[in-house]
Amino acid sequence: MGESDVQWLLFDYGRRCRQRGSEPPYDFITDEDGPRSFTAVADRDKLAARGFLVSGAWHLTPEGRRLADNLKNGDVSVFATRFRSRGGNPSTDGRRRPPAVRGRDEAARNNGRPRGGLLATIGYEGRSYEAYFNELLRAGISRLCDVRRNPISRKWGFSKRFLQQGCDAFGIRYEPFRELGVDSGARANLTDRAAYERLFAQYEATTLSRCQDAVARIAGWIDAGDRVAITCYERDFGDCHRSRVAGAIIAAAAQPLRPKHL
Repeated sequence: MGESDVQWLLFDYGRRCRQRGSEPPYDFITDEDGPRSFTAVADRDKLAARGFLVSGAWHLTPEGRRLADNLKNGDVSVFATRFRSRGGNPSTDGRRRPPAVRGRDEAARNNGRPRGGLLATIGYEGRSYEAYFNELLRAGISRLCDVRRNPISRKWGFSKRFLQQGCDAFGIRYEPFRELGVDSGARANLTDRAAYERLFAQYEATTLSRCQDAVARIAGWIDAGDRVAITCYERDFGDCHRSRVAGAIIAAAAQPLRPKHL
């Protein structure tokens, strides 16, 4: 069974999880080749590194087989028994193909990507890699501005290298703006709204005031028709310094902007 087959089976299993009211193990990005979970591939490689799967494949090693035999998951067992002899190609078993979201510039234009300047913000807290990129693609984002001081993450997929790879794959320009970030130490002991407001006021008076050239660059891209998303960690826009970055961009842009929170 090939990579595409496994991806389809994982997608179908996730769809059945939703039908039963449970959370699927993976989210997916779909394109002309079908659904893809980059997180699942990362998990596959981790299992291969631990000796449970053959490297670069979805085949169990003897140690992986012993582990699988000891797992107690009735839903997975039933699903695996039902589909073990069938490939993942939807044309072979009548599966409904998910709608494709394509991110390459030409493909996206032909597929109806929204056009015209836009300012959006997005945090990756509580999102999978795939759910995050689906939001960017649905909004037609053409540039992703990473405003973290240290663009690393313990959550898979959100360190600079992986974000840039995802952007490259989907026709989005990745733009790092470390100078617009906040030192991690400054975020310690933010216990109430007043503490957040003090931090952000200090940020505006220091970092933002020194980085007007960076703000002007982003505003210029939007004025030229780019659809720009500012990204950081916090899901809540109000808990993140990107709210102040967005305010500075709105003030610098030649056109009136109303930020879209993804």
